[in-house]
Amino acid sequence: MESSLIRVLPACLTQSLPRGWDSSDAEYVFETMPAVDHLGAVVLALPMTEPDILLLDADWTDGDVFAVAAQALEARPSMAVVLLSDENAPDRLRRAMLAGAEEYLIRPIEAPALRESLVGIAKHRTLRVVARDEIESAEAGQVFGGLVVGVMSGKGGLGKTTLAVNMAAVCAMAPNKSAGILGLESGDGAVMLSLNPKLGLLDLAGSMDEKREGAGFAIDWFRQFCVAHTKTGVYYSQWSGTGTQPPDDGVPEDFMHALLETCRRAHSVTFVDMPILTPDEASAIFPLLDVILIVSSSSDLLALRSTKTFLDLIPEEIAPRVRVIINRSNSNDMISRDDFAAALDFKIAAVLPDAPQVAAQAINLGSPFVLTQGQSELATTVKQLAQVLFRLPVATEAKDKGRKRFMLF
Repeated sequence: MESSLIRVLPACLTQSLPRGWDSSDAEYVFETMPAVDHLGAVVLALPMTEPDILLLDADWTDGDVFAVAAQALEARPSMAVVLLSDENAPDRLRRAMLAGAEEYLIRPIEAPALRESLVGIAKHRTLRVVARDEIESAEAGQVFGGLVVGVMSGKGGLGKTTLAVNMAAVCAMAPNKSAGILGLESGDGAVMLSLNPKLGLLDLAGSMDEKREGAGFAIDWFRQFCVAHTKTGVYYSQWSGTGTQPPDDGVPEDFMHALLETCRRAHSVTFVDMPILTPDEASAIFPLLDVILIVSSSSDLLALRSTKTFLDLIPEEIAPRVRVIINRSNSNDMISRDDFAAALDFKIAAVLPDAPQVAAQAINLGSPFVLTQGQSELATTVKQLAQVLFRLPVATEAKDKGRKRFMLF
């Protein structure tokens, strides 16, 4: 049985929405994206979240909500904008109409009325269709088809390992989620997590003949080659441990495929910290990945050049899986974000601020900065980026802390 999917992006809410407003039934299934809490990030979050309805609070005071509503509709014409407000003033109603809003709802509004309004808007649009058995499995907390995320760069030293470790920590600490890291480049991820693996993925490769299960390995067996980070719950594996015995016959040709299929069953999200790839290696690994994060820098012309070269390797059918992230950005960078995107001819998914002291202190402590310095701008940005990219549920305690800034760019 199939149902129509209504994806809603709440943004800049000044009050909590009534409980049960997004309840699903046999005909319509609601998917609520993580809320955007920064007006300047609303339009920039649309390509990542692809909402059918933008639920925007007209009472937000930090900026012009009506102008942003109009910009959002220009960026995504197929979407509807619904504005919420405590005020019923004629001038605000007129501004909402001129901005292109589909509805202007006055609070207080009960959950059934809000839901009915959103369904009424959505049913006149072309909606995605989902199978009911997939929905019921997700509601039961079962993990099917976890994501495999390749974290790459065209040159070294751009911070991809740091990003992989911290995004994995965010995913692992989210309700009903799990995360793993495959450190294929070096042992830097182990240093950042203060881990010392004795076995590595090379040892796992040597067991393929005896321990295969379907397309991969048994999860319990795979976990023998992982080390769990106590504070976050991240499972970390690297290519070679301190006691690794390389397989006599080398690595089997289908090992990477079996490994990633196992990761999809073992974790909600697995981050693969990739080494610098040759064109042949890149063409072999790209089809195996669900998401490709390319880390670059706007302060380094070599980074721009290497990122462009790397993007040119990606086949057209793989390009929708790619997200380019500018890391360690500050106002003194040589290249603006817009110029960087124009030079690449590729949209920039996010810009992470430069915070060397935060990153260095976390490395020295052997724990991700999203844990040790969770209130820093860098940590907040990475948390919000992970929530949008991987549609993470928001923990109850996080909701109770009030509004947080959303710094997705």
